[in-house]
Amino acid sequence: MEALVVGAGIVGLNVALALREAGWGVTLVDPQNRRGLAVAMVNPVRGRRGSVVAEAGEALPLAAAVYGRFLPLHRGVWRPVEPELRAKWRRKLAASAVAHAWREDGVWLPEAFWVEARTLRARMAAGLPRVRDRAVAWEATRVRLAGGRVLRADRVVWAAGAEGAALAGVGGRFSAGSQLLVAERFPVARAHGVYAAGHAIGGSYLPHAERFSPHVTRYEEVAWMLARARELLGFTPTPTGVWAGVRWRTEGRYLYQRGGGWVIGGFGSTAYLLAPLYARRLAERLSG
Repeated sequence: MEALVVGAGIVGLNVALALREAGWGVTLVDPQNRRGLAVAMVNPVRGRRGSVVAEAGEALPLAAAVYGRFLPLHRGVWRPVEPELRAKWRRKLAASAVAHAWREDGVWLPEAFWVEARTLRARMAAGLPRVRDRAVAWEATRVRLAGGRVLRADRVVWAAGAEGAALAGVGGRFSAGSQLLVAERFPVARAHGVYAAGHAIGGSYLPHAERFSPHVTRYEEVAWMLARARELLGFTPTPTGVWAGVRWRTEGRYLYQRGGGWVIGGFGSTAYLLAPLYARRLAERLSG
């Protein structure tokens, strides 16, 4: 059986590897014209109020197992927690399967981690056949490319991220944002408003939109990230670059059929955490 996976971001790469391990022949369809996110946090506890990602207990160890095959994981995330929020955090964490340890002014998440995302994606993609063109239309068993060529396979999986979701008209919300690259390096991740991990400070989130639009980092985003980083770190890091992108979220509808093919994605900022789990589920459905 042969599959075409449209999209070579972290979701498409997880799908391609899961299908290949299930015995499928896989070809990626992606122009590979972006560098992508530089540092990815794989963190199951989100936001100031300590919301725990559903399925984190299953997703986090699987993500560590998958990514750990390709590069070292930088384990542990430190989350400062304001005194007035600690009772709420304690209740949420106690009801979850997420390993954690309380300290004087916050919580330590020993199984959460960060990775050098660009290195990870490059190593995951190594050896996977790829058609370097942009998909503009798709059906259950074929994909039409911008150059006019039509590719055919037994199954098509659409994993083309925010821009691909807009092209396919599959709905969801789009949130633009940026990650700041800095001269300093933070081997142990810290997160509170923004996160500091590796050579990155992230990330800004602009208001949700119903339509996709390419994002260019704004001055006020950089100023906001630097101000929050100063609160977190006690000093202002030195910017060296920036990544700008758009996150696509579907509020829990991450894997479904459409027109006989399959759509996977809509994870928003939890893509690195949830993609391995849903890619495995897709492979099981297609191979069952």
